[in-house]
Amino acid sequence: MEPLTLYAPAKVNLTLSVGDRRPDGYHDVSTVMQAVGLYDTLILTHGGAGLTLTCTDPAVPSDATNLVLRAAGRFFEETKLPVPDLHLHLRKRIPSQAGLGGGSSDAASTLLALRTLYAPSLPDVQLEHMAAALGSDVPFFIRGGTALARGRGERLTPMPRLRDGWFVIVKPPEGFSTPAMYRRLDDLPPEPPRPDAMPAALAAEDIRAVADALYNSFERAVPPDSAVWDIESGRFFCFFSKKRGKCTAMSYKSIAAGNGARRSGRIF
Repeated sequence: MEPLTLYAPAKVNLTLSVGDRRPDGYHDVSTVMQAVGLYDTLILTHGGAGLTLTCTDPAVPSDATNLVLRAAGRFFEETKLPVPDLHLHLRKRIPSQAGLGGGSSDAASTLLALRTLYAPSLPDVQLEHMAAALGSDVPFFIRGGTALARGRGERLTPMPRLRDGWFVIVKPPEGFSTPAMYRRLDDLPPEPPRPDAMPAALAAEDIRAVADALYNSFERAVPPDSAVWDIESGRFFCFFSKKRGKCTAMSYKSIAAGNGARRSGRIF
């Protein structure tokens, strides 16, 4: 077969409210996620022995712990199809462990690619079921676009797509582990209820209202001396992606957002 190439998009959290810790150890969340134009590339070719993976980022494992191979294994386990000799090559551009969903998107793209090759009649809902077993964010990337996610993030409701505006994504030279950030939130007083203006802003296709409605619970847990606040000082609107202190600046004009971001971290 000819190589099959898919582009796995990153996502940002336009809103993210973190609720109480559940008995199973997860926190209930309510978040509006938006796919953005920053991509990893997944290339599938026949060959090798069984399922194999290579990656351009040496820091990303290429063994059975990688979500790409886990997704492929789940696909063939669920469909009962024979496992082919198939090589998957991943070109990483989305920074890892940055809350942009790169690993989750790669896993979803793997499921989509394997459906194209081996089970084209498989419905999205079945892929989403497979995706939910791989991680809370993976189901979102089966359809992408804009969606409200609840529960631990796996219960999805499509939202009006964000059709205007763009993002400057900046990686600070520091990171915050997800468990540590959740622990910091657990130690803070509960948040008061807040109105969710994002659905109305998206429905109206009002980019300024979208910017005004940006919110992320993890902002409360960021230390006051963090480099994240240096990034925020140079933009119009700043909000955090879901994990590890990823700051995303959303702006109407590239100069205002870009100049402040460029001084504070890597721009994607």
